[in-house]
Amino acid sequence: MSVESLPDPSGFGEVFTGRPTRSLVRAMIADRFVTGLMWVAALLLVIVLFGVVASILIAGLPVLSLRFLLTPGTFKDPGIGPQIWCSLYVLFLTLLFVVPSGIGASIYLSEYARPGRFTTLMRFSTESLASVPSIVYGVFGAIVFLTQMKLGYSILAGSLTLALLNLPLMVRVAEDAIRTVPMSYREGSLALAASKWETIRKVVLPSAIPGILTAIVLTAGRILGETAPLILTMGTTISPNAYYSLDPLATGETLSVHIWVIKIVGVPGMPRAQEAANGSAAVMMLIVLGVNILVAVLNGRLQKRLSGSAIPPRAGGSKKAGA
Repeated sequence: MSVESLPDPSGFGEVFTGRPTRSLVRAMIADRFVTGLMWVAALLLVIVLFGVVASILIAGLPVLSLRFLLTPGTFKDPGIGPQIWCSLYVLFLTLLFVVPSGIGASIYLSEYARPGRFTTLMRFSTESLASVPSIVYGVFGAIVFLTQMKLGYSILAGSLTLALLNLPLMVRVAEDAIRTVPMSYREGSLALAASKWETIRKVVLPSAIPGILTAIVLTAGRILGETAPLILTMGTTISPNAYYSLDPLATGETLSVHIWVIKIVGVPGMPRAQEAANGSAAVMMLIVLGVNILVAVLNGRLQKRLSGSAIPPRAGGSKKAGA
């Protein structure tokens, strides 16, 4: 029997002739077509990202100045100094509530929780809370924090509401990051007589830090961009009445709420409201980009450390070792 008459091992019943069979040609064409679609999708994503960033920065960068960034605004001269401070203050307070509780819940779900009704109920609750609209959290925060706890329109009430809003996202992403740590890491630590908590604290969490940082970045971006919950719990402040304050019970206005007020609602007697809105959007975009770039650099360094990249030996090191 000649080689050419051998049946095709692919199982399609085609005779092997040394050239690509029709089924192989079709598979190659389909593979190239799908690969092209993936490249187009990725390129479209990059184009959309650069388009959004460029359009906002082109409109907002000419407005930026030290006076605009550091001083409160007036009806004639816009300024967003107190709004930037309030945004960062709310971000700090919200992360202060979200990160410890979110990481703790993710550790319990991934390391301690046993399969059962209670664990299933917790996961269902997390998924359900993650899909609730933000305006519903705003109404809940207004009822609980403003009325029952008597916090009034304040930064603390807004931060607590945003903490409840972003806690499910933090738990889900952090839990996935912890679950991606190989089981062999845990088994090796336990084999060295380490306790379960020591294994989690010294082995699992350090290995999951890149994913946890990603969860923090996603949460921070959502905190900076929310408006509806803050309008219902912090209120709004006209630019001339904004001020710097460390008091968590004081009212305030974040950049996102400020943009909504001057862009959508409008402030009578403020002729440069459009410029203020464009500049505020550009500043918010720069803050988000800066946070993402910083975390990306930290993630890269952590990945190098966790991968155990060896430092190249010095010249003559092998001779000394051989000696």
